[in-house]
Amino acid sequence: MEQYRKSTELFKQSVNQYQESVELFRHTIDEYELLLKEHGINTSKLKAKAPQQLISPPPFPFKITQQEIDINNKYLHSELTALTNNVNIANQLLTKQRQLYPGKSENWVLKQVISDLKLKKSQEQLHSKRPQIQTEVSLSSPSDTPLPDLKKIKRQLSKPKGVPKNNPLYKELLNLLSGNQEIANRLITRQQQLNPDKLENWILEKVVGDIKRDRRV
Repeated sequence: MEQYRKSTELFKQSVNQYQESVELFRHTIDEYELLLKEHGINTSKLKAKAPQQLISPPPFPFKITQQEIDINNKYLHSELTALTNNVNIANQLLTKQRQLYPGKSENWVLKQVISDLKLKKSQEQLHSKRPQIQTEVSLSSPSDTPLPDLKKIKRQLSKPKGVPKNNPLYKELLNLLSGNQEIANRLITRQQQLNPDKLENWILEKVVGDIKRDRRV
């Protein structure tokens, strides 16, 4: 019985690590595609064929008790607090993730936030190691250059381009997000940055499809 219990725990850990690896892989692909586009690299030529769809792991045959789930959630909470060094920031990140994926469990939300933080820190370390490029210094005085309108810039970034509010796909997206237009617009804007040559219906279908796929995981 002891050997059976140990093998069960190892299997549980393997399943959790697999799911975390899949989510981290998806976020890494999105971030690097955006980075390539910012540097003018056409990613369509680099893809010889369409990537195969990731296969979800088989259903877990053993029943996990609520006590085990609660213990795992407490451990993840402590790990998140250690990453942020601030309880309030950790709670804000969790609240934002719950609003973005209202159908997900607390365990899934915790793992997603931790995975995003680790990916962000690794990217910051990568950027910090890059050599600084010297730029030409303008000789004009600060008063000669007008300051940018920060409110206008923020408004332009938060509002998606060319997506009418009466589009059926946009309405479906709002239903999936419980009517949260801010999150919907942010997801649409991100896809428009990743795929600037795509039409509005393609963008909306991609966002809706990603949300439905994540909720099925």
